Amino acid sequence: MNSVLKPCIALTILLALIQLLSYGFYWHYLPSYFLILLMVMMTIFSKNHLSKIKRRLLRFLMVLMLFTSILPWSILLPVPELTKPRGDYKVGTRIFRWVDHGRAEKITSDLNDKRNVVLQVWYPSEENIKGSHSGYLDGLGSLPEKIGPLPKWIFDQYDQINTYGILDAPISKEQEQWPVIIFLTGNGASRAFYTSLIADLASHGYVVLAIDHPYEAMIVKLANGKIVTTIENHSDARPNLMKFMEDRLHTRIADVRFVLNQLGNLKASPDNFLLSLDQNRIFITGHSLGGASGAVAMACDSRIKAAANIDGTLYGELPKPNGAHPFLLIESKKEDGDRFLRYQNGNKKLFQQFEGGYRYEIAEADHYSFTDAPLLLSFPARFLASHFQEFGQIPFKTQTMTVDILNAFFSGAQSNNFTDMDSIAERYPGIVRKPINLGNSRP
Repeated sequence: MNSVLKPCIALTILLALIQLLSYGFYWHYLPSYFLILLMVMMTIFSKNHLSKIKRRLLRFLMVLMLFTSILPWSILLPVPELTKPRGDYKVGTRIFRWVDHGRAEKITSDLNDKRNVVLQVWYPSEENIKGSHSGYLDGLGSLPEKIGPLPKWIFDQYDQINTYGILDAPISKEQEQWPVIIFLTGNGASRAFYTSLIADLASHGYVVLAIDHPYEAMIVKLANGKIVTTIENHSDARPNLMKFMEDRLHTRIADVRFVLNQLGNLKASPDNFLLSLDQNRIFITGHSLGGASGAVAMACDSRIKAAANIDGTLYGELPKPNGAHPFLLIESKKEDGDRFLRYQNGNKKLFQQFEGGYRYEIAEADHYSFTDAPLLLSFPARFLASHFQEFGQIPFKTQTMTVDILNAFFSGAQSNNFTDMDSIAERYPGIVRKPINLGNSRP
């Protein structure tokens, strides 16, 4: 055994022991546990008691276990750690699984299906609340074999993730009614993958309504308990992807309108929880397709008072403008050229639609930095993904900056005073305020 191999094995064994004593047994680390067993065997059975062939076999097994031990440590985290909320309030959460009986489900083949909309609400709670945190992902314990491109075993310990939201906790009585932010996910994403950002927003004094869109999201549990995954229906072998995305956007807007209608439906919340939501202070934000969908929803529905688009691209056309509305674009670093032409043109239309707004770039971020996706990776994998694949760079910083900008923007929308936004940008060197080009006419 050479001088390099010995310290590597020793370090792996030390990490495995720390993990085992701190968090208990995980099958992901079986190679590390076998490595410990082999070391014990090498100690008990000295060289004098083992033949040369057996000693070589043990050493070969140790090298093999070492390399297989490195994989779980270097790629995936069995129990990822999310960003802790920084606001003044503890966070409660509850889940509503509603059925829109007036709308047929167009995605499935069952003609009797009605559209489901799943809503997880995150909100300020009392300081001394106790209870269990909410589950991270819908359907844990009864997941299908694959969730999107990922095998279900990756999520085996995700029930242990601390979401920082106490399930069914009482809403804080500090305010009689709280401002509301509707949050829309990226294309194909589940609400779970924005938990860090959403919980942080709620801790700053908002009721955040995170919507899952069934059959688009990777995994959703419906009102009847059924677990469903993504279905993508295309009419032919060469689908019109732009039309497909536009249809998906309009389905999301219909889901948002249904949620807005439910807020005034006393039967939707038997314990009158929804009465704590201020329907005169309803805002919307979202990431990627969710950000663009939120902006279009505000253009279509006067109940939404302000919208923030996080790195989203617009699909389809907008309704006729109906006056100025507070609008914000938060974006990752974008290159010039054709690759982002649709993104640039779409957001120009949105600024024209709302007669201006605010635009901030987080220069070191990329598109996935706004999500939990990078936090699900171990540090080595996250480092490699961020530096060589531009996947999830500076996620902790990005989410902190994003929440602070959103908080300043939505606070400004309530008081009609947006002066705090530039002070947020000045606080973080990585934030750049960008000019807005409205052009001479609406394209």
